[in-house]
Order: sequence, then structure tokens, then C-alpha cells
Amino acid sequence: MTVIDNQSRLVPLDGGINFRDIGGYVNTQGRTVKWRKIMRCGHLANLTEGDLDTLESIGVSKIHDFRREEEQTQNPSTAIRAEFVDDYQMSIGDISRFWEFLFDGQMSAQASHDLVVNSYRKCTAAVIPAFSRFMRHIVDNDQGASVFHCSAGKDRTGMAAALILSALDVPRETIIADYMLTIEHYDSERLIDLVEGHLRTAKVETWDRSWLVPYCSVHEDNIVAFLEAIDAEYGDVKAYLTGALGLSQADIDKMQHSFLEG
Repeated sequence: MTVIDNQSRLVPLDGGINFRDIGGYVNTQGRTVKWRKIMRCGHLANLTEGDLDTLESIGVSKIHDFRREEEQTQNPSTAIRAEFVDDYQMSIGDISRFWEFLFDGQMSAQASHDLVVNSYRKCTAAVIPAFSRFMRHIVDNDQGASVFHCSAGKDRTGMAAALILSALDVPRETIIADYMLTIEHYDSERLIDLVEGHLRTAKVETWDRSWLVPYCSVHEDNIVAFLEAIDAEYGDVKAYLTGALGLSQADIDKMQHSFLEG
């Protein structure tokens, strides 16, 4: 079993992908998010037995998998000793429109960037069914530790982290900085190589590697677009949590009591 520092943002698992704790952040009232209560990551297909022991020692009791069925089939999760919730079937961040633009001859680095930003901006209603269930689970699992993930742990996972941290009154600049940590902890070059393999298989003759970066990495514009769209449509994230996702003020108070020090 790996010996871990309970105040380390990166959870050091041999087979972990972008596996990070969202604890340690200081909110607007000066309270600190508790460590080893809520963690975010990419897929869990590569975890070792030692990794499973580590997660059990942390107290992970619930795993949330946002991936679509085909993604789960491609990289099935290792059998972690916890309850899995894996029927969210979220599609945010997929590459389908990239292919449409590519085959129509409309693709460029800027067009690719704009597609990703717009997918974040326009998804606030589409994610309500999944995120309303997810946030309810987070509230109810206050005695255990939760892990949530998608394939790379950046898009769907990044939005979910932003919602949780907003509920805990963590400043927006901190939320954005947490989102951007994927650049440090995820091998986007490897994902770009994989996508280029798909392009070759599809007999695509011409593309530029810069076109793939927006889909395979993260940019501040993405999460800002998501949060600003919520502000524009609902007033602020707290109003989205209560008005769209169905949390009560008592739920938010419970989260703050359970997941904040002091």
C-alpha cells in the first residue's frame, strides 16, 4: 500500500489518472475544505491492488463515473471496494462535433477552441439530471469519502468540482485554478497521439496537431464559460444548485458543516 500525505493535492496512486483531492482550499469565510473527503480523477481502469488498499484506507465509500457506456466498456473500472454510481451517461466534452467540422473543412485551432468553450457554455440545462443526482449523493455521503471521474478527469469532472467548491464558498479564482491543474497532472500529449491514431484509421489526410489541443487539454475559457452561463441564466451558482439541481439551503449548510474545517 502506498503511504500517502493526507495534505497532498495529488493522490499518489500507481494507476491513478489525474487523481486529485479538492481539499485544502480556503473559502471566502476563511474556512478550509477538508482533505481526503472528495476527490476527482480520470478513469479507474489502471489501478493496482496497492491502489485499492490506499483508497480503502482513505475511506472511499462511493465512486461516481460520469462516462458513457462505450467509454466504460473501453476502459472498465477496477473493482474498488466501494459503491459505484455509474449510470449518469454524460456526453459533455465528446469529440463528435470536431469530426463534423473536420470533414466539412471548417476546422482550425480557433474553431476547435470555440467548439469546446461553447460546449461548456451551452450545457447548463443538459447536465441538470446527472448533476442533481450527483450532488444529492455528495450531500448524503458526508460520513464517507467520495471519488468522481470521467475519462480524463477534466471536462465533466471539472464542472462537477466547480459546483462542489462553489457550494463550499470557495472563491471563483481558486475554482478556476483547480480546474487548470489538469495541465500539470494529465498527459494530454498521450491523448493527442490517440486521437491522431483515430484520424489515420478514418483515412483523414490532413490535420494540424494544434486542432486537437482544445479537446485533449483544458483552457481557462472553458470553465469560465460554464460558470458565467450559470450566472447569466440563474443569477449565481448557489441559485443553480437550489433552483436547478434541487438542493435546499439545509443541504448546502450540511455540506459546509461536513466538508469544511472549523
